[in-house]
Amino acid sequence: MPESGKVKTIAAVSAAILCAAIALGLLWFFLSAGNSPVGTGWYLFSFAAGLTMIVLPCTLPLAFVIVPLSMGKGVAKGLGIALSFGLGVAFMLSLYGVAAAVVGQVAIGTLGAPLEVVKNWLYLVAGLFAYIFALGELGLVKFRMPSYTGAAPAFIQKKRDYLKAFLLGLFLGNVGVGCPHPATPVILTRIAASGDIWYGWLLFFVHAVGRILPLLLLALLGILGVNALSWLVKRKDKIERATGWGMVFVAGFILVLGLFTHDWWVYSGQHTLLESFTQEERFLDVIAQQIGSAVQHRHGIPAGTGLFGLPLWLGNWALVALWVFPMFWYYRRKKRALATLPDSDKQVEARLMPFRFWLITTLTALLALIFIWVLPDRFLYHENQSQREVMHEAMAGAEHGAPVHPGGTSEDLDLQFGHSSNPTAGSQTLLSLRPLAKPGNTPITELPLVHEAQVHLFGIREDLHEFFHLHPQSTAPGLWELNVTFVQPGNYTLWAEVNHLGVDHIFSYPIEIGGAGERTLSKPALASEVVVGGLTVRLASAEAFYASEDTVFNVEVHNPDGSEAVLEEYLGEKMHLVVLSEDLSDFGHAHPIVMRTDGEHALRLIPVASAHEGEEEGSMVGGEHAVQFQHRFARSGTYVFFAQFRPKGFGRPPSEALTAQFGVEVRPARNTTSSIFNSWAGKLIVSLTLAALLAWLTHGYITKEMRPKP
Repeated sequence: MPESGKVKTIAAVSAAILCAAIALGLLWFFLSAGNSPVGTGWYLFSFAAGLTMIVLPCTLPLAFVIVPLSMGKGVAKGLGIALSFGLGVAFMLSLYGVAAAVVGQVAIGTLGAPLEVVKNWLYLVAGLFAYIFALGELGLVKFRMPSYTGAAPAFIQKKRDYLKAFLLGLFLGNVGVGCPHPATPVILTRIAASGDIWYGWLLFFVHAVGRILPLLLLALLGILGVNALSWLVKRKDKIERATGWGMVFVAGFILVLGLFTHDWWVYSGQHTLLESFTQEERFLDVIAQQIGSAVQHRHGIPAGTGLFGLPLWLGNWALVALWVFPMFWYYRRKKRALATLPDSDKQVEARLMPFRFWLITTLTALLALIFIWVLPDRFLYHENQSQREVMHEAMAGAEHGAPVHPGGTSEDLDLQFGHSSNPTAGSQTLLSLRPLAKPGNTPITELPLVHEAQVHLFGIREDLHEFFHLHPQSTAPGLWELNVTFVQPGNYTLWAEVNHLGVDHIFSYPIEIGGAGERTLSKPALASEVVVGGLTVRLASAEAFYASEDTVFNVEVHNPDGSEAVLEEYLGEKMHLVVLSEDLSDFGHAHPIVMRTDGEHALRLIPVASAHEGEEEGSMVGGEHAVQFQHRFARSGTYVFFAQFRPKGFGRPPSEALTAQFGVEVRPARNTTSSIFNSWAGKLIVSLTLAALLAWLTHGYITKEMRPKP
């Protein structure tokens, strides 16, 4: 094969490899980059993000420099010139990574500015800049990105071909740094947070390589005689317009993210929706387990504010407004331009205007519905469901969370129970617990602290009297013991709660206590209000208790003068609640929940039906210090609650608390039917009706504004 043929073959293979690398990088970026990059993943993310910048006007014009430089000089020399130009661009862009690291050292390291604040301001500035650029691309404002269209400086023109190409790349690399791409502030923020100059240079150099690879591919194609620029030139206006509209959405999001912070990103529901597709939390948890790291963060309902103290809910409205404002602006300019068009074009445009109006109006209504209502509402529902699942695990009912294992044995853990011989009321009885891991019955010598104790031991007599909640202590490797003095004789049931490998386990044991005294008494009467230690404790619920339903209720504590009592923490919580069925077959250990009831999470277009007039569903009658719980009863019947708490200034050892006992009657499960207004069909009907009304009002206003004045 002739030498020139070999070179062309090598160039063709190189072009194919470049094309494959670009295609794979773009596929990864748009399908998998939603997972937060970690470690070396930042380099892949930075590289793939650079590939996507080829369509932006700060990168695409460079193709009109590199291709003419490379063509007509032979395959080998043309390829060398293209590589020299690309190396110059990449080297210059990488210096901005160094600058970001230096800024990070000064702003975060020296001045002590919080990283989140620096990041939010960077997002805000980048988003604002990109938004103005997008409006310029659409012709709505006179603003254009700097791009290179003239000749290179004279001193560059005088240099030899390879050096000239390299210097030209250095010169034009300054233009490329201003790309308003959403990945740019993310990468620069990562560099600034590290404060590492070498890391900053390398990460942005990899990013720059991603930017120039498509340019090198175009140059290679030009060297091989395929002029791909002709296709781009013919569609230049369409590409710019599509880029402009795309950047309106991207820039609007980045701007709002900076102004309203990451808390808004979570609050808006977009974060949860993205995670449902990317499975980010599950992905990161697998990594954490592999490397032995802590479980990754979880998002609750954020309660912060944006920059300048802006409320988070306002971010949803700002986002939609930034998106739809250019659409109506574009429509109005088009309508005003009708008068200047020739008659033939005017008729065509006039017929298109109603279609544009209804398209923009429908899109506005759809965006408002999704981003102001549906996604935030979905997020709140998702979080409340997560809270319910957590509470079910903690409350350990027979059908929910950690089941109760009679006899001290489960699939992966045994908890051997022992006690001193002939336990007698009035005398100390030694209780012992030995946890053994299965298979192999390996002794467990360490248990994690859960609510300030390794083991929680509950007990009660069969007549629902003599309740206690104690905490055995480790007395030897693999052994937990406690001396208990049973006040009265009778048949008792004990429940031991431990956590092993992140899973709660509850075991029950019967024990008979001998001695003198009454072995049974009449069971306590049902009561929703009791007096304990001079304090009035009341159980409050918005409706009756039903089996197989999540029931939310309050426990309120009042001083003798009627004011609310302030509670201090007891075992890490404001209150602990034990739920027992009358026959002691159902056991639950619950802790307070925190649920938002202010309704600010989303726009409520449809009122929520309430069991009590004047109350919204989920709201509870109770003061500032009322403690809220949630529980699902496995079946109907009589249940007893034991609420343990410490009023402020209790003055007793931290291990002691007051105990209030309530009795409730749980009704059989009921059939629930959803109102049509709470179904998706009902929401769709209402949404379409409101969208049509909004379109009619907007059309009337615009028609009035555009009507010629006399």
